[in-house]
Amino acid sequence: MKHAVIMAGGKGTRFWPLSREKCPKQLLKIVGERTMIQATVDRVGLIVPHENILVITGALHLDEITSQLPELPNKNIIAEPVGRNTAPCIALAAMVIKHRDPDAVIGVFPADHVMTKPDEFVKTAKALFDELEKKPDMLATMGIKPSYPETGYGYIRRGVAISGSIYSVSEFCEKPDKQKASEYVKGGEHYWNSGMFFWKVSAILNELNECLPDLMSKIAPIENAIGSDRFDTVMKETYPSLPSISIDYGVMEKAGAKGKALVAVADPGWNDVGSWRSLYDLMEADDTGARKRGQVVTIDSKGTLVHNEKRLVAVVGLDDIIVVETDDAILICHKDRAQEVRDITGKLKDMGLGEFL
Repeated sequence: MKHAVIMAGGKGTRFWPLSREKCPKQLLKIVGERTMIQATVDRVGLIVPHENILVITGALHLDEITSQLPELPNKNIIAEPVGRNTAPCIALAAMVIKHRDPDAVIGVFPADHVMTKPDEFVKTAKALFDELEKKPDMLATMGIKPSYPETGYGYIRRGVAISGSIYSVSEFCEKPDKQKASEYVKGGEHYWNSGMFFWKVSAILNELNECLPDLMSKIAPIENAIGSDRFDTVMKETYPSLPSISIDYGVMEKAGAKGKALVAVADPGWNDVGSWRSLYDLMEADDTGARKRGQVVTIDSKGTLVHNEKRLVAVVGLDDIIVVETDDAILICHKDRAQEVRDITGKLKDMGLGEFL
């Protein structure tokens, strides 16, 4: 049976000052009238029944996510005591799902991505679920056709054709510099790594045991407590000791090198909304190329993004600038340096300004 895991533990630091520790971007209405995690559940629910959608989040956000997602059973929303990156998160989710359905096929999705072409997403996801029934030992991902030479994403190089838009993976590539990214786009064999994964529960647990034996040894007490009244206690005692490692580095790159990875090439209008620059690309522009939300006046200012909640914001004579206004903070940043916004949180900690985090 089809199952889904939604990873909702991100901090969204590149979306400061709108995204904060207590309310990160996946809990906000960044795009549209649904919060990002609500929109993700809506989209995934087109493929997987709600009773089979599992959400992994942080303990700080458990109550809010439970409130935002009344369509999911409470037992399907699990809190990590601390964040430990994607490999422990996926290992935990796979163990919980195996306990419920040992023959499950799983799709794994970040909570804070946007798809402007949901029909294309659904078509590709269904194709991968079907392919994994025929190739139960493989791990798969969705590769996005690059529309420009992005240096902030990892890339996947396709290998031989398998079925339709599905290929073997030739190589997982690190985030490239601008020249290499341009070569990838021109060559036509490389795709953005979307961070969406598909596999049989047995296959991912086998690969985790083979590739990350230390993690799987340390997480074993949690697996043994699944379904018991000891689960929450064992999670709090055990999870903080797990190594912090990504599924890409810990498992997927190794699976690709062994010829055990597939990639489905898709164009679902994907955007990871990873920074204010990404949001700029999603928003509709006025005739000057400015993107605006809230009460905004721009004069002789091209390519700007202004996002405000309450006060009027006016911008004169500034190009390619991001301005974000909230109740207690204002961000002004050049559009090309939007990735560096995440560094602000470190500065705030150093300055003893934790109330702004």
